[in-house]
Amino acid sequence: MILSCLTFKLRPGARDELEEAFRRHRILERASQVEGCRSLYLTADAGHAGRAHVVGVWDDEAAYQRWIDHPERGVGTADLLALMADTWDPSAPGEVWTVLHSVDSRPGGSWSSGVREKGTRL
Repeated sequence: MILSCLTFKLRPGARDELEEAFRRHRILERASQVEGCRSLYLTADAGHAGRAHVVGVWDDEAAYQRWIDHPERGVGTADLLALMADTWDPSAPGEVWTVLHSVDSRPGGSWSSGVREKGTRL
């Protein structure tokens, strides 16, 4: 299992607009249809008002790559670009981390991949 994190540096006051753009274009809903996607979260950075993140939980890097390559990944790009405070490459993947150990609140929900590395997708 891996986690992906795509960070957005937003222009002042654009957080609500980002949320609306994600809802309007159904970006997370589209990505969730990709085989191997477990869950997705659009998050506001509690420590930095001008940042937001999309955090994904995927079966493996191949599942995340299916989303990176998906023809609908670029939906809403023009709206998202208008909200950014800096240059943002909409085709760039997010950072990826391999889950070493996790605990799920459901009975028997512990899992470990046995891999010990953190990396950024190239």
